[in-house]
Amino acid sequence: MGNSLREQLLQAGLVDKTKVNSVNKQKRKQAKQRRQAKEAVKPTSLLPEQAAKRARDRELDLRRIEARRQRELAAQVKQLVAQSRYPRKPGEDDIPFHFDNKGKVKKLYVSAEVHKMISSGRLVIVNCNGSFELVPPETAEKIRQRNPSLVIDLPEEERPSEDDPYAAYHVPDDLIW
Repeated sequence: MGNSLREQLLQAGLVDKTKVNSVNKQKRKQAKQRRQAKEAVKPTSLLPEQAAKRARDRELDLRRIEARRQRELAAQVKQLVAQSRYPRKPGEDDIPFHFDNKGKVKKLYVSAEVHKMISSGRLVIVNCNGSFELVPPETAEKIRQRNPSLVIDLPEEERPSEDDPYAAYHVPDDLIW
């Protein structure tokens, strides 16, 4: 008497095997639909703690992604500077080149020839991890695309106004102060 009702009906010939299989298949579908309906209701009724945790996790992920992007940009800048920096050799005849970096006057000791190259714009000063390096303008433009605050812009030469009484007096570019 351990047979189920289905098996007993099959043995008696009252139902055929295809009918039993279709009923079993239909029951499985209904059970699956009920499970899916429960899972669909679950996320909308999250506890406030769970929602806050997910928001914190998203924020931390965004911070990590931004930090990774910043590290990648810093590595690219470092590589650009290492590949194309102008070699400087310290010498006794070096003169200081003064420039403004974030509101502070800094100086870089260079030869007279390099001083003229910087003044004419053939070399650009770049801040690379606290040390100042000289690179060509093309490289400086690539660095500016990645992080504009690392490129030191020298002041443009201004045209004197017509009302200026000192307009006739020219100040040389290589004036050392």
